[in-house]
Amino acid sequence: NVFLFKSWQYYLYLENYSAKIGKMTKITCRDYGFECKYEVEGDVESVIDEYRKHSDEEHGIEYSVETLTQVILRQQS
Repeated sequence: NVFLFKSWQYYLYLENYSAKIGKMTKITCRDYGFECKYEVEGDVESVIDEYRKHSDEEHGIEYSVETLTQVILRQQS
C-alpha cells in the first residue's frame, strides 16, 4: 500500500515546512469542491496520510504530499 510507505524525502519535505505549518490542521473534501462530508483533523502528517487515502479510495484522485502541504499552508495564512 503506497500510503504506508514513507520515504525520507516525505519527512524532509514536511520538516522543511514545519516552521510554517502549525502542529494541528484540518482538511475537508469541501476544500477541493467535492460534495463530500469527509474531514480529517489532527497532526499534519496524519491528516495528509488520511486525506490521501480517502481521496484515492473514495474519489479516485491521488494527491501528492506537496499539494496537500500547500493547501494547509494556504489555509493557515
